[in-house]
Amino acid sequence: MNESTDVHRKQSLDQLSALEKFTEKGIDFLDNFNRFVRERQKIEMDYAAQLKRLVKSYSPKRKDEEEYKIYSSLRTFKGVLQEVGSIANQHELVAENMVQSVFNEVVKLRQELKKERMDHLHEAKQEDAHMEKSRRKLDSCKSQYRSAHEAWLQAKILFEKADSDDNRTKAEVERAKSTMEQKDQFREKQKNEYILQLKNTNEDQQEHYSSKLPTIFNKLQAMEERRITCLGKYYETYADCHKKVLPVITQCLDDIQVKHGQAVTPAEDSQALITKFETGNQPPKDLPMMDLDEPGGRGQTQAPEKDNVSIGSQNGANSLPGRGKAPKNKKGVFGTIFSSKKGSRRWEEAKDFSHLPPNQQKQKLQGKIDEIQGKIDQEVKQKEALLKMRDVYTANNSLGDPNSLNKQLETIGKKIDLLRLELNTYQKFMGHTAYKRNGKVVEFKDKADGKGGTPSQKSSPTRSSGPPANVPNSPSKERPPSSPLSPLEHEDSFIDDDDFDEDEGTAADPKPVGTCTAMYEFNSDDPNLLNMVEGEVLDVIEKDSGDGWTRVRRSDNSEGYVPTSYVNHL
Repeated sequence: MNESTDVHRKQSLDQLSALEKFTEKGIDFLDNFNRFVRERQKIEMDYAAQLKRLVKSYSPKRKDEEEYKIYSSLRTFKGVLQEVGSIANQHELVAENMVQSVFNEVVKLRQELKKERMDHLHEAKQEDAHMEKSRRKLDSCKSQYRSAHEAWLQAKILFEKADSDDNRTKAEVERAKSTMEQKDQFREKQKNEYILQLKNTNEDQQEHYSSKLPTIFNKLQAMEERRITCLGKYYETYADCHKKVLPVITQCLDDIQVKHGQAVTPAEDSQALITKFETGNQPPKDLPMMDLDEPGGRGQTQAPEKDNVSIGSQNGANSLPGRGKAPKNKKGVFGTIFSSKKGSRRWEEAKDFSHLPPNQQKQKLQGKIDEIQGKIDQEVKQKEALLKMRDVYTANNSLGDPNSLNKQLETIGKKIDLLRLELNTYQKFMGHTAYKRNGKVVEFKDKADGKGGTPSQKSSPTRSSGPPANVPNSPSKERPPSSPLSPLEHEDSFIDDDDFDEDEGTAADPKPVGTCTAMYEFNSDDPNLLNMVEGEVLDVIEKDSGDGWTRVRRSDNSEGYVPTSYVNHL
């Protein structure tokens, strides 16, 4: 093999080896960048998780939720926590975008480049092997040609010796001449093969160094440039993952600064504190003087009048039904909380909040009434929606079965019954608070007790698709399927202006408009309702106006309201 050819081959192999190592490092750098992205994504996730734990740790507990609604400093802090939670969500979004837009794409690119690199290197090795094979074949043809040439020269020398030697016979000379000619023919053959292979090898070498090897190098260069280009795009995408959430994070910080920071109002908090702990008690009167000069007055003082009348006092003008003396085991707030006596229990709050000062008790009761009324309104809306749906099903049976809604209506009706009875209880507790209708003061207690109105005007249990859930002695048998299901009409828990009649209590007893028979036994402690036994015949004074109750009268002139679904009109 030519020395120059060996040098060129060695140089090409060295270049290919260098490219192989460089491209391998490039792919390894992709792995390195992906590890960086993964760790960065983990940092974002950990940071978001820590922010969420921080928000959860400092979020108001259930027992403190009321204070967070009252005081602006606490209410705005809750808003700050919500904004911090939103910031945590944005950091989670950064982490997710990093995985989807960068990490996964880098993994995909690495796999593609690794396969492409292996293909190019394999092609380069195949071309080098083909070139080496051509060179070896050329060396073989060259060696065979040299051997044939040397054999011909040797045969020629022997022929010339035999031809010049007179002692040799003509046959020997002819034999030497024939051998020389055969060797010469073989030499010519090997020479032609050598020339042909030399031509092929030169062509292969020219193509190898001028076309095939540069093409492979160009492919490796394009692959490397593609890797670098994609890497630059991944840098941009990595930055874009952050930039996308920056407006949201900035908005959250602006809201913390403006919406919450500037919404803190000390005056509002102070007023809320005063309102919360205002007792409503009057200051005590001046202490009387103890006159020791008066006969029989030594050591005696006139007992001061009790000015601080508790709302819970039974003798006060503003006494609240259900309020009595405080439980004997009540020790006060600090005495209960810090009691070191074993087995001591904290005093439980009374249902009517009688443990609170008057103003605080009033606020608690009013809040409870509003809460229950809200629940009633919600159930009423749900029932009205179901009734409309049932009407649609009735008009078009292909849309659904109307009877399939009866169970839901019955359940909602029972819920409303219980809620209105509970509302009635708290309205009795709230009997000390008055409101005006048409210039006339109507007490919560009077309203709850049924004075000055009808069940349609007061908070009474609404009719359901079955016996009311609040009835103590509900019939064991189911209501006959023929009993109608009246639609629920939403009634305000307060007395309407147009329905209030000042002379209603003094009017003459109305005449019966019909009779009815009790299908089930009905018992209730409500003075507005009339107890009845199964089979009892009653006079109907006022028919059901849509609220599920019928006004009836016994033979002893006792009147009251009974569930319409419990009676059968004659």
